[in-house]
Amino acid sequence: MSIKIKNKKDKKFEKELAQKMSLFDKTPSCCLACETPFDKKSREMAMTWYVVVHEEEKEVNLYCPPCWETAKKILEEIKNVKTDP
Repeated sequence: MSIKIKNKKDKKFEKELAQKMSLFDKTPSCCLACETPFDKKSREMAMTWYVVVHEEEKEVNLYCPPCWETAKKILEEIKNVKTDP
């Protein structure tokens, strides 16, 4: 791989990383659905909660595991209703 191509890829990666890090500051402090508080210093919460990023709107949504599971069930039910004759 030529040095020019590698440098171009590195710059693109750095730009994307910078954009994502700027969105990190917009992470809410509670679940969007039930408003359960989110402790940004908790490793357990960071590993179990769900983050949905909408890059075009520059919006970050945060969901606790119970709300995420509820949403998945609702979507599955909707999917099943649409596929049933």
